[in-house]
Amino acid sequence: MIIKKIYFILSFIAITICAQAQEGYKMKPNEKYTEIDFLSSYYSQDGNNAAVTGGVGTEELTDFANILVVSVPLDSTQSINATFGLDIYSSASTDNIDNNRSSASVMDARKYGSIGYTKKLLSKGFTYGARVGFSSEYDYTSINGGINLAKELNNGNTEFAFSAQAFVDNWKTFYPIELRGEVSVPTTSRNSYNAQLTYSQVLSKRLQMSLSVEAIYMDGLLSTPFHRVYFSDQASPDIERLPSNRLKIPLAVRLNYKPTDKLVIRSYYRFYTDDFGIDAHTFNLELPYHINDNWTVAPFYRFHTQTGSDYFLPFAEHTTSDEFYTSDYDLSELNSTKYGLGIAYTPLYGLARAKVPFSKKVLMFNSISLRVSRYTRDTGLSGYGAAIGMNFRL
Repeated sequence: MIIKKIYFILSFIAITICAQAQEGYKMKPNEKYTEIDFLSSYYSQDGNNAAVTGGVGTEELTDFANILVVSVPLDSTQSINATFGLDIYSSASTDNIDNNRSSASVMDARKYGSIGYTKKLLSKGFTYGARVGFSSEYDYTSINGGINLAKELNNGNTEFAFSAQAFVDNWKTFYPIELRGEVSVPTTSRNSYNAQLTYSQVLSKRLQMSLSVEAIYMDGLLSTPFHRVYFSDQASPDIERLPSNRLKIPLAVRLNYKPTDKLVIRSYYRFYTDDFGIDAHTFNLELPYHINDNWTVAPFYRFHTQTGSDYFLPFAEHTTSDEFYTSDYDLSELNSTKYGLGIAYTPLYGLARAKVPFSKKVLMFNSISLRVSRYTRDTGLSGYGAAIGMNFRL
C-alpha cells in the first residue's frame, strides 16, 4: 500500500505541474542543453509456481522502480551520461526462505548507478564511449563496466556499432532454513561478459532496419542458493543446482516503417538459444500514432515462447541421481504475452518552465508520458504495470 501511495503522489505532482504550466520556452536550434529523464513504474504479479518453495506456492510480488538519467553535453562532440536507480520490491515467495511468512511479503531495495563518457569524431563519423557502474541488493553486489564504438557510413544512412560489457557479481548466500549447515555452494562469485554487434540501415525515407548479434557468457554461481528442489525418491529437498557456466546467443532484427506522417510501425523479432537447452522466439509490435503535434498514443503487443531448460522439472519430479536440477518456472517451457498502451504529451514549448536560482539557466519540463501494461503467461503467472516518464531540459 505504501508503494501505491508514493506512486500516485508522483503522478498527482506531475499532473499538477502540467495544469499550472505557463507559456513555454522554445529551445534554439543549436542550443546545447542538459537532458534529464525520470521514470517511475509500478508492477504487481501473482502466480502459484514459486521457485523458493520448489515450484509451488505464491509468486506474489510488487516492484516500485525509479530511474534518473542525466546527459550533460561538454561541447558539440562530448557528453557525460549518468544513471541512478532505486527499486523497492516486496516478494511473498522470498519471505518463504524460512518457511514462516512473517507478513504478507518481505520488502527490500536494489540500488544501482553508472557514469559514462561519449565522444564523437565528426569528420570521421566515429563515436566511442565507456562507462562504469555498480549495483547492490540484499544478497548480492556487482560492479560493471563497458565500452561502445560506432562508425557511420553513407552520409549517416549506415552504421556499424559494437559494445562490450563485463559484470563481476558476488552473492551473499542465504539457504532455506531447514538446509542451513547441510548444504553449500562451490563459489559465491558470478561473472558475466557480453559483446554485441549491430548493423543499422536507412532503406528509404520511411523504412529503417537493424540487425544485431550478441554473445553472453556467464560463469560462477548461476543457481539461486535459496531456491528449493523436491524429489520423487527423497522426502527432504535440496537447493537448486545448475552448471557453473552458460552461453547465450540472441539474434535480433528490427524494422521501423512510417506508412503515413502520423503513424509509425515498429516491429522487432529475436531468436535466442543457450546451452541450458532453451530456444526462444520473441516478437514485439508497437504502433505510435501522432494525433497532433502534442499528443501521441502507442498501443503495443509482445509475444514470447520458449522451450524448457534441460535442467527443469516441476515440483517433486526430479530424482536424486540428477546432476543438475531446478524447479524455477522462468526456465520452463512457456508462452507469454504483454500488451498495453502508451500516451505521450510533448507540446512544442514544453509543459512548464522555471528559472534556476542564482543562474541564467532555465529548467523546462519538456514532456510527460504514461504507459500501462498487462502480462500473462500460460504457467498461471499474471501481472500488470504502470509507468510515468518525465523529460526535462536545462
